[in-house]
Amino acid sequence: MATQSTETLIRRLASSFKRYLSYQETYIKLTLTEKLSLLLTALILGAIIFVIGVIAIIFLALTLSAALHAWTGSACLGHAIVALLFIGLCVLLFAKRKTWIEAPLMIFFSNLLLDNTDDDENELS
Repeated sequence: MATQSTETLIRRLASSFKRYLSYQETYIKLTLTEKLSLLLTALILGAIIFVIGVIAIIFLALTLSAALHAWTGSACLGHAIVALLFIGLCVLLFAKRKTWIEAPLMIFFSNLLLDNTDDDENELS
């Protein structure tokens, strides 16, 4: 009789453990889906903002070039000044890439992918 109740308990325990693993698998899939959705949303939004920004910069560069043409009297000189400004901006951006681009992106992605605040709150309950 004691062996039957032990076997029954072991079967129940195995069944509960299988259910627990199934729940954990579902939780991992849901968490992964949430993180990937946030990442994809951020990438799409970044791409849209980037394209709109590039278009705006092109129009601003053309406007500045036209203003410099009127001021200097030479279209070639106006375009050259704008080109030099872009080259200077590229050099500055390359020099500051770690602090302006790499560090904020690493912080953003680590907060997005490694954020476990929900898990910590659930463990405390």
